Amino acid sequence: MKTHYIKKTALLLMLGSALPIVSCNKEYINPSTASVPSVTTSPDALMNLSAGLQRRFTIGRQSPLYSAPIGAAYGVYALYTLNIGNTAEKELETGKGAVTQANSVVSQLWTQCLLARTEAETVLNNLNVAADAGDKVGLKAYGSIFYALSMGTLVQFFEHIPLKTENNAAFSPRADVLKKVIEVLESADADLAATAPSAKFLSRVPAGIDVKNTVKALLARYYNIQSMITGTYDAASGNKAITYASAASLTVKSEFRFSAVTTNPLGEWNFTVNVFGAIDSTLGLRNGLAPVPAATDPRVGFYISRTGPTTYPLKAFALNTTASYPVYLPGEMHLIIAENYARQSQFVQSKTALDAVRTKTTDIYGIGASQPAYSGAMTTAALLTDIYKQRRLEMFLCGQELEDSRRFGRPGPNAPGEERNRNFYPYPLIERDNNPSTPADPAI
Repeated sequence: MKTHYIKKTALLLMLGSALPIVSCNKEYINPSTASVPSVTTSPDALMNLSAGLQRRFTIGRQSPLYSAPIGAAYGVYALYTLNIGNTAEKELETGKGAVTQANSVVSQLWTQCLLARTEAETVLNNLNVAADAGDKVGLKAYGSIFYALSMGTLVQFFEHIPLKTENNAAFSPRADVLKKVIEVLESADADLAATAPSAKFLSRVPAGIDVKNTVKALLARYYNIQSMITGTYDAASGNKAITYASAASLTVKSEFRFSAVTTNPLGEWNFTVNVFGAIDSTLGLRNGLAPVPAATDPRVGFYISRTGPTTYPLKAFALNTTASYPVYLPGEMHLIIAENYARQSQFVQSKTALDAVRTKTTDIYGIGASQPAYSGAMTTAALLTDIYKQRRLEMFLCGQELEDSRRFGRPGPNAPGEERNRNFYPYPLIERDNNPSTPADPAI
């Protein structure tokens, strides 16, 4: 990764060749024009930069909130490109060797996550400028959340990621990156247990994110991934995942909110531009996992609508340009608990958490399954199969589908009954051209 140079008069964020900087208004600082002293010595400027973190992560087709959900869904055959003129999306739908180093969705996922990581580090590295404890903990929580979201997203799509911002940065394996993400989040969680973010800080960042519960939910998510990152289950990480998933509120919304000015990128390209839709009426589930008929599971109708014989427009969190998008779902927390108990052969506890999802009629987002309680075999394999199915139905377009497919050992590309079209993404050309340390691309 090419160095992010800090000049005397500007904080210039660069990665490879020139990249688009998100346009700003008075609510969001533009790091490429703000003076270094104003950013690193002013708590107000750090608050503006914190607000800008959400803007970078969520606004526009270049944002991770666009590239990660569609990339993961295309990777497990859940989306269909309506207009093949959208070359980057069509490559992701085809998968395997069709995904090139120049794919714009892959490139933007990489660059925008790394830029968000650098901006989050700027906040985290300068917390001492905030004299007020509530201001400081708010800055730390927000910086930690977006550090975790940016690096945690990259972990799910790439085999190695640079942990440092420097010339010819070395790449670290996913396990090391995830360890750092968890360290950052746990430090924020400890501070939030003692001090609440100040009213001033909360008034300076976009409404919608509940920082305390989001930190716990992200710790549950990333400990859950860590538990299987080597391919062998780590019970210590799994127990941490259970602990944090149990602690995250299921009755408090934490979401990215949008307006007519700052629009939902998934809604923009689904509702306005009509680029993609669900591939079928079962959200792309294969090998006997699809609900039959799909109409018996209301989550299908929650996430998509059927307007013709082959088109399934998206609803819910991609319905339109102002639809909110949850940072985490209550069902995700239940299913993390169910998964880890199943991997530990604690089948009764796993079934209890699984049934909390299967039998619920609604939740704070209006997602209900209304299914009978689990009645399959009380074995690790059988429970994990249903937990995977429930994750696909409960968390459609969540950005975690590709990671889930690998973690649950579903059939990979070119295997009989394949359920995903790649294992990891190739490294973008913009990185390879500027960093000789870039590893070889994965075969698929």
